[in-house]
Amino acid sequence: MKSQLTSAFALFATALASCATGAAETPPPQMSEEDRAAVDARKQSILGALSAYDGVYDVSDSAMATAVLDANGDPVGLLAYASPVDAVKAGDMAAFIAAMKNNMERDGVDIPFSAAIASFDAAVDEDYDRALELVETAVDSEDMTLLGGFLKAWYLALDNRFDEAVDIHRTVGGRLPGLTGDLSLAALLEAAGREEEALAVYSAITPSKIEAPDHEFDPQAILYSHIRLVISRQALLLRQLGRVDEAKALYARLAAAEPEQAASFEAAIEQIETGRGLDDTSLETNSAFARTLADYSLALAYQRMIRSAFAGQQASGFDDTKAAFDQLALLIDPDNEDLRLSVIADLYDETFFDAALHVAEVAPEPTAGLQLAKAQSLIRLGETDRSREELSKAIELAEEDEQLGTYSSAMLIFALLDDRERATELAESTPELANSDAEKANAHATSATIYSQFGEFENALFHARAARELDDTHDRRLALANALADADEVDEALELIRAEALRRPNDPYMLNTLGYFLIENTDQYSEAYRVLARANALAPNDPYISDSYGWARYRLGDLEGARRYIEQARRKLEPNTHWEIEDHLGDIYWHLGRKEDAREAWQAALDDYPREETRRNLVDKLENGLQGPPPEEQPLPDVSLGDDSEVNRQDI
Repeated sequence: MKSQLTSAFALFATALASCATGAAETPPPQMSEEDRAAVDARKQSILGALSAYDGVYDVSDSAMATAVLDANGDPVGLLAYASPVDAVKAGDMAAFIAAMKNNMERDGVDIPFSAAIASFDAAVDEDYDRALELVETAVDSEDMTLLGGFLKAWYLALDNRFDEAVDIHRTVGGRLPGLTGDLSLAALLEAAGREEEALAVYSAITPSKIEAPDHEFDPQAILYSHIRLVISRQALLLRQLGRVDEAKALYARLAAAEPEQAASFEAAIEQIETGRGLDDTSLETNSAFARTLADYSLALAYQRMIRSAFAGQQASGFDDTKAAFDQLALLIDPDNEDLRLSVIADLYDETFFDAALHVAEVAPEPTAGLQLAKAQSLIRLGETDRSREELSKAIELAEEDEQLGTYSSAMLIFALLDDRERATELAESTPELANSDAEKANAHATSATIYSQFGEFENALFHARAARELDDTHDRRLALANALADADEVDEALELIRAEALRRPNDPYMLNTLGYFLIENTDQYSEAYRVLARANALAPNDPYISDSYGWARYRLGDLEGARRYIEQARRKLEPNTHWEIEDHLGDIYWHLGRKEDAREAWQAALDDYPREETRRNLVDKLENGLQGPPPEEQPLPDVSLGDDSEVNRQDI
């Protein structure tokens, strides 16, 4: 189909070329030379636009390096994508930019967004005069003036016109979303060598009193994440200026606000002191621009989430705006590994596994982290042999200060490959690579996960205890509780979980943990139902809580109610799947007489890398179905949990 369409456009282009020749030979007598030149230029623009459909893009070299290629090694062409957004989903910024440029050529008018993208590509190509000329269309438009001014300031900075850049930035910075304006100005000043002014900006947006959120659903969480970001950048700049004590004092303020994370902040302070794993080089203008553009996209994503929350909904689906800006930022700074891995993770989370692999493959240089990203995507694409090859390369490429993170990730991927020997070998040795308590705790926690995956519950419990001893945090205590339950130490596990729930009585995830634990490990279904009803009321859009609440209904014999909530969880998680949700649905469908639907759900669960014990159970269900009747139907418990605004201690 693609070759036929391409040929059709080639024929159309040939016809236009013939017309152009004829027009040049016998122009209308009333047409002036100036008008004739404009017509000829327009025809050439149309021909240039049409040529892009054949895979030849008029874009910068950096953009062209991202092009998705066909079996012959040629760009797939714009016709491979139904819309420019589909090019973004494929990680093909060459096609995306070409499409934006073609929109301008085709319509013969200046389209502000298309002009902004074209200006960006010119800046990537270091043609700053052209970039500044094109971006004026966005600056002069009503809807795009902020983005246009933001880009214009950075184009001036890239052209080493920093004073002009700062002046332009100040006219739009205060109206940019979130902290983008301040973060962008600080980065601009830092790139200009005006570090003291940059520090002043960071100080101005660091509150005098720092408050940590109570839990993930606390509205304070987003603000706190911004504060941590500001402090991390401020501390790194202070270190580069030799003001290590001031940098350490910033992290001490975070530690005071969040004492439970003491080990993590001690590790950050130690890193500031030694410089281990830090980039101490001055911030280059292109890196500063790329980082700022990623900040801009993140601020837009937060706005999307907040708007959805106010509407009582959950932001879902592919965030094409964030993806486009992040991938554009990579064109400016293609060596930015952290940003590239973030782009890959976003694509992977949306199940665009080919695109995630592509973005990793077009990086200028291979790194351990990128090889791991390739390996993970290749597993999802069913290419296990290639995944193993990339894993081996990752381990070879890992430098000394990367070995801990590389090995920790590698063991998880080996587990997905069902390579018990390699995974457990790393699980046993990796904690020895750690330098701080926080690193050791993370390594032990990952090792516990690996041993649990393969049903070695005593080893998992050993590592979970070690992680908690080194870093006694909420997450470590919950992980230990799960390991205790797997090792049949249910009473100790439940004691830990109840203690956590009492500390965080209105944390929906904590209530979910308690309720689901009661379902899976005790016969206290009524209490579980009441706790999960409260969790669901606090976070009605969370798929994992919906699944737990539905499963509580299943245990109480409410098959239709269970089906409704767990199907809702499945829909909320799309395009992803989770083996536990599919496993639950399979059981429900079986008892509702929907045997084929049950087997499809169980197979989906089996394909989603559950742990070994669950795999055995799923294989048995697929072969033999479920034996016996469904749970006996019981009246659903009263779900009133005291005052509407909180869960009382006696309810836990």
